[in-house]
Amino acid sequence: MLRELKKITEQSEQLEADHLRRAAAVLLERQFLYSDVDKDRKVYSALVNFSDYYRSLFDALNHEFVHDQEIGMIGILPRGRTNSLRLKKEEALLLLTIRFLYEDALENFNIKHGCAYTNSEKLLAKYEVSTGADKRPLLTELRRILNDFKRMGVVDDIEENERVLDFRVRPAIRYVLNESWFRTLEVFAGIKQEQDAVAEEDADSEDIDLLEGEGE
Repeated sequence: MLRELKKITEQSEQLEADHLRRAAAVLLERQFLYSDVDKDRKVYSALVNFSDYYRSLFDALNHEFVHDQEIGMIGILPRGRTNSLRLKKEEALLLLTIRFLYEDALENFNIKHGCAYTNSEKLLAKYEVSTGADKRPLLTELRRILNDFKRMGVVDDIEENERVLDFRVRPAIRYVLNESWFRTLEVFAGIKQEQDAVAEEDADSEDIDLLEGEGE
């Protein structure tokens, strides 16, 4: 890696090794960068221009280097990410629900520049239906979670209006959550329904026992 870095900087007198290192550090911290974000443009250009170097660098770090030219996105994904994405259950389920919202927008041709536009009410309504949860996350907690997702590069443009959070879902959501993650929510919802059904059967059994006891 150091030999390749030295070779690149020797080929361009105006390019410094620190600039390439900073670009790698930014991508490691942010995970996804976009060409349409002003503050990311220089870093994005460096990552594109020397993509072979960065692909090798992140491969050595056990990360997959992703470059989607069509939507202007660069990112990295840890290999075996199903186990590496460390989120609390509520956070993971909300992120999966955001993926559902993105797919819904895609199916209904509501994608603009690769992004889906939605809000906290739609998110929470879908969350309740998909998970069977009887309690919504508080707005303060949801705000924190969305800001964490923003740092991951999967949502942005978060704006609050009368206790409703408008935001857009970036296409990185499809990379962060692959199909195996996407099915996790469906499995969870199925398990929840089975548990509810068993609980209802147990309650019915208790009622029958009580009625039989009264008749003795």
